[in-house]
Amino acid sequence: MEKIKRKIVLALGILIALFATTGNTMAVESPQWWKNNRAIYASFDLSGAGGPLMKFPSEDIKKKLGTFRNLPVLLKESRKLGCNCVYLVSYWEPDYQDNKGDYEIRTDLGGPEAFKEGVAKIHSMGGRIILYLEPFIITRTSKVGRRYGMNWCMKDGNGKPQTYYGRSRFFLMWPGAGSGWTNYICGVAEKLVRLYGVDGFHLDSYGCQWDLKDSDRRHGGSFNQGAINLVRTMRERIQKINPDAIIMLECCERTELLDICDGGQIESGAWLYSPVKVLNEKPWVSQRKYKAFTSHYSMEEMDKILEMGYNFSLSPWWFENNTAEKDFKRMRDHMKKTNDWIKRMRILWNWDNLLYINKVPRPSNVDLFQLRRNLDMRQYAKPKPRYYETGAYWAAVNVYEPLVKKLLNSDKPIKTQEKYLREKIGPVLYK
Repeated sequence: MEKIKRKIVLALGILIALFATTGNTMAVESPQWWKNNRAIYASFDLSGAGGPLMKFPSEDIKKKLGTFRNLPVLLKESRKLGCNCVYLVSYWEPDYQDNKGDYEIRTDLGGPEAFKEGVAKIHSMGGRIILYLEPFIITRTSKVGRRYGMNWCMKDGNGKPQTYYGRSRFFLMWPGAGSGWTNYICGVAEKLVRLYGVDGFHLDSYGCQWDLKDSDRRHGGSFNQGAINLVRTMRERIQKINPDAIIMLECCERTELLDICDGGQIESGAWLYSPVKVLNEKPWVSQRKYKAFTSHYSMEEMDKILEMGYNFSLSPWWFENNTAEKDFKRMRDHMKKTNDWIKRMRILWNWDNLLYINKVPRPSNVDLFQLRRNLDMRQYAKPKPRYYETGAYWAAVNVYEPLVKKLLNSDKPIKTQEKYLREKIGPVLYK
């Protein structure tokens, strides 16, 4: 009898331990609007605000909006792509590049009152808006950097501030014990939700920074646990103000972080490699446990992402079609600038998408992925622009151009990237 009791107690102990272990690793319950959301739309500073948007053309916020009161312009654009959520970068003083840490609303776009009014207009139209925040680094010359940077940042073995990929312009912030950073950045998030009513944040860098060490003896704990605590605390604090607020990350590398937030962006999928391949390498992909966002130039890849149950990071690039006569001429002209090859690759992807979404057979002997990789490798030799005009490049132009011209000259209605995306994700959004 005693043996049976001991076995029961042991079994209960194992079950309790398992519950304690797994109970904390369940993904959070996200707000309903976010569950239904299939895309985010970013128009500004795409190159450094979340990896999946890298290499897409970015717009100038000052030229495009003039004032934050015109923020609804972005919602109207996003809805043309079937998207109802604006992701805003470069809203702080003075701009994206020159001050990470303070996150004070830009005065050249109307300041706090204009920003509050613009956000309210988006909400009145039934849209949502999330903002960029950087929890990992701050600019040393920012107000918070000058006042607290040396006390809160991570140090090397010599007691000096660690650098960000060799750049001493930034402090790397310690999220653990002995540093006031977590409380500070969570307070920034609270303020932005309380004062302006924003719907959440994209936390840059978090999701890909892990196992970092700090030699500052005043700091305790571990980076990993500190990062988890920062994300969890920020989400809890903003949801006390707005229960529908969300937190998403850059990257989806750490399930420890994904379990306590509302998803993340798969980095660099738009340019370096297939985002579908990257997704399929995740051990959780088939479970659809986490809400992942990514992107690519190829509409075929985008279709696969959606079919897998995952989501899009969209940019104004999807409004470009590059099918006018001037674009055919541009593809035939010799390259004059080193980065001309990037523009040419974008046009080739546009042409490929145009054929794909209009159900025209595409060239079977052209691999745009490989062509992009080959041209990308050539830039490290610092060549002249003509160096990118490879045989493979001209072969791709020669085979795509007549197919696209034939489509454009046909009597059938031509479906654009914009319309195709709207038909794909719009019905899901507005049902």
